[in-house]
Amino acid sequence: MRALGYFRVEDNKDSLQVLERSFADYCYLNFHQPIKTFSDSNEAGGDGPEWFEALLNYVRESGSSFLVVVPDASHLGHDLEAVARAVVKLERAGVKVVCVEEDLPDPFQNALRTLGVKGVSQTRSNRIKESMRARALEGQVLGRPAFGYGHASDGTPEVVPQEARVVELIYNLYTEQDMGLRLIAQHLNERGIPTRRGGNWSLVSIRDILRNPTYTGTYSRFGLRLPRNHEAIVSPALFREAQDTMTSRRPTRRAADDEPFLLAGLIFCGYCGNRMMGATRRQVWRLKDGRRARGVYRYYQCQSRANQGRCSYHTWRCSDLESTVKKELAGAPRSRRPRPKGDATGGGDHLAEAARDSRVALAERRLVRIMRRIALGELGTEALARHLDLLDSLRAEPPDPVEPIDVENIPSEWDGLTAKQVRQFLERHIRRIVVKDDSVEVLA
Repeated sequence: MRALGYFRVEDNKDSLQVLERSFADYCYLNFHQPIKTFSDSNEAGGDGPEWFEALLNYVRESGSSFLVVVPDASHLGHDLEAVARAVVKLERAGVKVVCVEEDLPDPFQNALRTLGVKGVSQTRSNRIKESMRARALEGQVLGRPAFGYGHASDGTPEVVPQEARVVELIYNLYTEQDMGLRLIAQHLNERGIPTRRGGNWSLVSIRDILRNPTYTGTYSRFGLRLPRNHEAIVSPALFREAQDTMTSRRPTRRAADDEPFLLAGLIFCGYCGNRMMGATRRQVWRLKDGRRARGVYRYYQCQSRANQGRCSYHTWRCSDLESTVKKELAGAPRSRRPRPKGDATGGGDHLAEAARDSRVALAERRLVRIMRRIALGELGTEALARHLDLLDSLRAEPPDPVEPIDVENIPSEWDGLTAKQVRQFLERHIRRIVVKDDSVEVLA
C-alpha cells in the first residue's frame, strides 16, 4: 500500500533521520510503498499546525488511497482529544492511520497507553495490567466473580449452588416463559430472592446476567477467550437462545422528537422515596369503521416499579402533574414561596455558566469512553466524529441566559414561557416534589 510518514520532531527525542529510517523499515517489512514524509521540520509544513494541513492537502489533491504511518500516537497530538481529531480528519480524507509500534499499531489503543488519562499513573497502571494478564492466562477470577460463582482455591471460578439456581431460573423465565427483564426482576423481588448484596433486582442486573458468557464456562478477559475454563451453569445453546431473544426484542429507536418532561429529576415517589421518571407510551387501535387510530400517552411513574418491581403502580399523567405543581406554586402563601437559589445579583448567570460547564465536562469524559470503545472494536470512528462535533457546539454555545422571572407571577406566566425557561425556573426555585396518588408537595 502507498504510505506517507508523519512525524513531530520538535517534541521527540529522536532526530528526523531516525524517524525517517523507522518509517522506511516499517514500509519494507510490511510491503508498503513509501511515498513521502511530512514533519514539523519540512519547509512546506512550517512549525505549526500547517504541516498537518499540508499532509491533508496532499492526500486530497492526489485522489489516491494512502496509509499514514506515525511512530506513536503522540505524534498526532499532545492529548487524547487532539489525537481523536487528527485521526477523524485523516479517515474522512480517506486514509488509514497506523503506529509503528508493533504491539499497539492501532492509534486509539496507542494513544490510551502513550498519553494516558489524566489522573492515572501510567507506570502503575501498566504494572497492574501485566499482573492481571498473567492471572488471566491461567483463567483466574479478576475482581468480583459473576453472580453464581465464587473463588476456588486455585483462583478459578467455582459454582455457588444457591446463586446458580437463581441464574438458571432467570434464563428459564426469559427463554421458556417469555418474561421480560422488568417482570423477571419483579418476580424475584416479590418472592424475596435477594441479590448477592441483599438488595433488589433491577432490569440492568437481569440483563447483565443474560449477556454474560461466563455462565457457559467460558472465561473472557484482555482479549483472551478460554472455553471450558470452569463449570458451566447454563448450556451454550441456552445462552445463544437468550441472545437471539434479546436481539429480537430490542426496540427500534425513535428520533428524539418528544417534548421534554419538565419535572424530570425533581419528583420523588411519596411511598418508596425513589425518583419518578417520565414515560411515553404509543398505542394503535382499530375503530369500528376499520380505520386505525393512534394515541401518545405521557406520564410520570415510580422508577422502583419500572426497574425493580418493589413499589406499587403509582403514576400521574404528565399534564395533570405539571398542572397540579403550577397550582401548588400559585396557592402557596408568600412566606412559603420558593426562594431563588443564589442571590439576585448575578446568581442566575453563575448557575447558567455552571450548567454549561457541566455539560462540557460530561462530553469530555464521554469522549474518553468512546475512544476506549473504538480501541476495543465496539464502535467506528464516525461515532467519534459526531461526538467531537457535539463537543465543539457545547463549547461554542453561550451559557443559557437565565431571564429574571417574577416568582410571584410564575404560575400565571407559565403558559407563555418556553420549556427551557420553565425548567430553569423549576431548577432554581424547587428542591424536590413529593408525589402520592392523591397529593403533591412542593419543597423549596
